[in-house]
Amino acid sequence: MVEQGKAALAEAVGQRRYGYAARTNLGPVRQDVDALWDLAIHDLAIFNYWLGETPVQVSAQGQTWLQSDVTDLPHFPAGLADLVWVKLVYPSGFEATLHLCWLNADKQRRLAVVGDRATLIFDEISPTPLVVQQGYFQAGSGYQPQGLGQTVVEAIAAEPLRRVCEHLLTALEQISLLGCLLVGWGGFGAAAYRYFSLAEPGRAGCGYSCDTGCLRAGLKASLR
Repeated sequence: MVEQGKAALAEAVGQRRYGYAARTNLGPVRQDVDALWDLAIHDLAIFNYWLGETPVQVSAQGQTWLQSDVTDLPHFPAGLADLVWVKLVYPSGFEATLHLCWLNADKQRRLAVVGDRATLIFDEISPTPLVVQQGYFQAGSGYQPQGLGQTVVEAIAAEPLRRVCEHLLTALEQISLLGCLLVGWGGFGAAAYRYFSLAEPGRAGCGYSCDTGCLRAGLKASLR
């Protein structure tokens, strides 16, 4: 579905304006990392892949209720945040906000990219996970919605795990022949580790903002 989403983004959305994602549920609650480290990687990877670029700035704000007394973990001096809001800024000017929480009974696994012609929605727990919601304002229309509609992007009829394994085998062949790297290469994980270390809310009280220039090379390499 992620690959199909990238194609739909190029064809239907128009000029990209901003994005948002929500990854919430009532648990599971981790005792070794906070909600940022536990949940952000999924949506970060999807945004990076769909946009074909990586953030140049990241900021995070967090709230801690359950484990504020956990102060002996080196990356989390203010405890383990149950709620984290993350802002990602990309070189093109595109901005995305992530809502991450394991203390919310409203379970969501939803990501969207808003354009000037439509909004692409990826909802992992919906019967129709990938949807293009059309609609726009036309000049001179008095801000009346135009072109309203919805298109469901059909899933490829294939077993997901089989497709992952096939991608792995193909990528391994490319590495040996062309020196290419996997989309899911470990370099992405290593760069994301440094990335979240800088953005961790507890490092500056309730939040922190940083440039990611030194991390871009590693993150870009992971998407080749």
